[in-house]
Amino acid sequence: MSQPEVDDQTSPLMVTVMTTEHFVLQTARSAGITETVGRAAIFGLVLLPTLAFVGVATFERAVRNGVEDVQMAGRIDRIRQFYFDAAPQVARYLPPPGPDASWAMAREAGVSTPFWYQFLTIAGVLAVVDSVLIGGTFGLAVQAETGLLAASAPVGVITGAGALAGHFARQRAVWRAARQSASVPVPAGG
Repeated sequence: MSQPEVDDQTSPLMVTVMTTEHFVLQTARSAGITETVGRAAIFGLVLLPTLAFVGVATFERAVRNGVEDVQMAGRIDRIRQFYFDAAPQVARYLPPPGPDASWAMAREAGVSTPFWYQFLTIAGVLAVVDSVLIGGTFGLAVQAETGLLAASAPVGVITGAGALAGHFARQRAVWRAARQSASVPVPAGG
C-alpha cells in the first residue's frame, strides 16, 4: 500500500490524524485512571467500614476498661483503708489510700475537667480515629455514587463530626451510669 505524500506538516490531513491520536490516547488515560479510582473506592468501601467496626468495638471496650479500672482502684483504696484502720502502725510503711473512687469517676466523666480532656484518654483517641474512619466511609460512598468530590467532602466532615459527638456522648453516659451505680449503697454482706 502506498503512503500518501504530505507536503506540509500542518496540512489538514496531518492535523486530523494528530488530533484523533491525541483524543484516543487521552481517552485511554482517562479510562485507566477511572478504573483505578473505582477499584480503590471499592477497596476503601470494604476496608474503611471494617476498620471503623473494629475501632468502635475497641472504643467501647476502652471506656468499659476505664470504668472497671476506677472501680477496682476504689476497692483497693477501701482495702488499704482497712489496713490503716486495723493496724495504724502501717502508716509508717505505706502511703495513705487515694481519693474516693466516686470523685475519680466524676473526674473521668468530665464533670470537673475541661471538655477537651476527653481527647487525652485512650477512648478519646479511639473516638477521633473512629470518627475519621466513619466520616471517610460515608464521604467515599457518596463519591462512589455521585462521582462528585464537592458533595462527598461535606458529607464526610459532617458525618465524622456527628460520630465524634456520638462517641463522646456515649463515653459520658457510661461514666455517668457507673458513677450512679457506685453511689447506690451496698447491703451488708454483699
